Amino acid sequence: MEIQSMIGVVLLLLLLTGAVAVLAWTDHKSLWRVLKAFASLTLQLMVVGGGAWMVYRYHSLWISGLWLVAMLTLATGWCMMEGRLKHRNMLIPVAGAVTGGCLLAGGLLMWCFGSRMMVPVVGVLLYYLITAVVQMMQTYASSLRHTTAHRAYLTANGATRLETLMPSVKRALRASVMAQIKQMAQPLVVAMPTLFCGMLLGGAQPLGAVAVTLLLMAAAFVASVVATLLFLTLAERFSSLGK
Repeated sequence: MEIQSMIGVVLLLLLLTGAVAVLAWTDHKSLWRVLKAFASLTLQLMVVGGGAWMVYRYHSLWISGLWLVAMLTLATGWCMMEGRLKHRNMLIPVAGAVTGGCLLAGGLLMWCFGSRMMVPVVGVLLYYLITAVVQMMQTYASSLRHTTAHRAYLTANGATRLETLMPSVKRALRASVMAQIKQMAQPLVVAMPTLFCGMLLGGAQPLGAVAVTLLLMAAAFVASVVATLLFLTLAERFSSLGK
């Protein structure tokens, strides 16, 4: 998509300057938050956009693989930072959840669309996966803390460890998909999916954009469930969570 008129760009920038000036006049604290958000967004777009440009420019298997590893590493680090869990050895469960969910669902989508769709597919899946994994981790850890006595009671009465953990597992699985379900349930006239609008801006046909959006949402749902199961399995084996 190319810019058709620089005059429109200049007018938009002037309006943006006016909006910032109004905010500065009414609320200095909010202004600094807005400026920090714009700066953070710009920096992230430069990093991610630069990597995406390299992938599209050279279309090399090695460059694509390095970009994918970098994105998965950043997503894992963000989940660790946002999760704020103080248990040992959480890196393996989080990395396994993010990587497994993204590769499984993303691989199926690239089988459908082709390898050149890797950048948008991975971007969309990681967006949903980060939200799902963070909420799932926090819910699971909180549930384990509040059910310690109940789990001890069940264990004393002959229950297996899996049986004592099932209530927390169900809560974690529910938390991992609720954010996505809420977004899917929003009316399109209220919250039009960003990817759908992006495909229309890029020149895609409306029906094709609808089909791609639905497939991506289905893949994100699958990735969230797979990531949850992987996290719970790996956390039980490698971390101190719940022990």
